[in-house]
Amino acid sequence: MCPNVLNKKQKKIIEHLDFLGKNFYLAGGTGLALQLGHRTSVDFDFYTPTHFSSEKILADFQKKFKNLTVRRTTKDTLIITVNKIELSFFYYPYKLLKPTVLFETVKLASAEDIAAMKIVAIIQRGRRRDFIDIFYLLGKYPLEEIIKFVLKKYPGYQKMLILRALIYFEEAEKEKLGRAIKLFDKNFSWK
Repeated sequence: MCPNVLNKKQKKIIEHLDFLGKNFYLAGGTGLALQLGHRTSVDFDFYTPTHFSSEKILADFQKKFKNLTVRRTTKDTLIITVNKIELSFFYYPYKLLKPTVLFETVKLASAEDIAAMKIVAIIQRGRRRDFIDIFYLLGKYPLEEIIKFVLKKYPGYQKMLILRALIYFEEAEKEKLGRAIKLFDKNFSWK
């Protein structure tokens, strides 16, 4: 694990998330960065395969944290900001490919699961940070294996769609990097 990817505010939050229980797991850029150590991330994206009460999770957070803002609350979705760090909670019915791994008291989706999720994110929106994450995942898994992760986790996708999304950079090229992430690899360049 690579705890150095977290800033002080993130570390303080993650230390107090034991109340989330066994169903929620962290994925997204932060979940991957904690495993690969390649970059920082600015938020926490939690997922669960079971329906949940947004109100109960919110009440638990309000007991633990004072500086909290609710951004969105609906059935099976909660997005809040705690000390200027965004935390998202989503019902996510897709099965995990591999068991979760533990970081402190928080479960993380496996790198295989996050790889599949990142490919789908690229298909849907093509942000730079997702391409950057795939670049570093390719240091761990061959592309063909990552494609197999996607097809196993999301059987509705086709290999051709995945490959086309991975070479379409137009949206990523236009993107303004408002959410500041820091890469630890000084040799990496988007260009």
